[in-house]
Amino acid sequence: MYIEIYDENKRHISNVDNISYDLTKRVYDPNAFNAVGISADDVNKAKIAVMVTDVGEYEYACLVDNITPDGNKRTIKGLDFKTLWQTEILLDFTPDGSWDGRLSVIFNRVKSAVFDSVDSTVCKIPVEVIIPTDDTDTTEMLGSYQGQYINTDAYKFLKCYLKFYEYNIESRYDVVAGKIIFEFVKTTEIIDVNLSDFIYDLTTSSSTTNKAVATVKYDVATPETDGDGNVVYNADGTPKRKPRPTTIATKYYYLNHNNDIVQADARGEIEGRIYPVKTKWFEKEYLSEAQFDAVYELANSRFVDNIIIDNNLTIDPIDFAIYPLYTKIQLYYDGKLYKTLPISEKIITLNASGKNTQIKLGFKKILLTELLKG
Repeated sequence: MYIEIYDENKRHISNVDNISYDLTKRVYDPNAFNAVGISADDVNKAKIAVMVTDVGEYEYACLVDNITPDGNKRTIKGLDFKTLWQTEILLDFTPDGSWDGRLSVIFNRVKSAVFDSVDSTVCKIPVEVIIPTDDTDTTEMLGSYQGQYINTDAYKFLKCYLKFYEYNIESRYDVVAGKIIFEFVKTTEIIDVNLSDFIYDLTTSSSTTNKAVATVKYDVATPETDGDGNVVYNADGTPKRKPRPTTIATKYYYLNHNNDIVQADARGEIEGRIYPVKTKWFEKEYLSEAQFDAVYELANSRFVDNIIIDNNLTIDPIDFAIYPLYTKIQLYYDGKLYKTLPISEKIITLNASGKNTQIKLGFKKILLTELLKG
């Protein structure tokens, strides 16, 4: 394995040979990449690192955060291409008819705000974004922003839609064309794994939010008025305050046992409700903002168990390394479905001992369960 180093003008600077590396690919959070190798060249102007096999096949690419020299030794710290989305943008939906709640339209709107900029340096390294057509209407679930404008971090805004609709942004670098390519991907593949094939210590996760309520923030200083719209006063001459209306706009969301987020009424009589109920309330000036926060809260509560499988210790013919991120793994125990978790991380290491791959299922950051194929 070696790494090709390019500058911001896409010019090849050097190759870093005889590398060892650690690479963690993640669904939503930025990937982590660190490598050590040998090069006698000056690589201070490095901007892109492209890792390839000894026969020149593409493996991975990222931005270069920094390269530390020590004689001919080069220590490379990578920066995920996805960080290019972590920038603030203005989304203006104040013109009449400017809101379109179709999913792919929202993806394209954010993409344009980030990369179709008059700032000449934003795309100094050209960027191509591949977004599939998805006409799913997001308005009922996540609200309408018509008549509003939003100043937001582009990736933070996207993550709610990505998590709820189970999309992931994958990236690669086209060396010939000299451009970064992003692709919005929805993985629908499901594979089955029998827990009886594993040595495991099974632990359930702690309770997380399973109900979220979105409502409009009420101004308690709102004065009471009579039928003619005149302010009503107390005996002491102060304006009488109007109680918070019971009819104020409110939306209710529930997370069920299948990790589905369901919108229903206040009674929440839906299949698979989770007990005990753990509720969070979200109040904002606009209902759409509260809806966004409520759905995002539940999206972050999905698939929270955490299982790590060491792919090199498998005796089963399943090779988890070949499956893309967010592939769903159905875990069975005694012939019954225990739960379904997505591949959330691939942890790949290459050193003197060889190449090792671990697969992480679920999104909880604290390790609760380890399954090692024995």
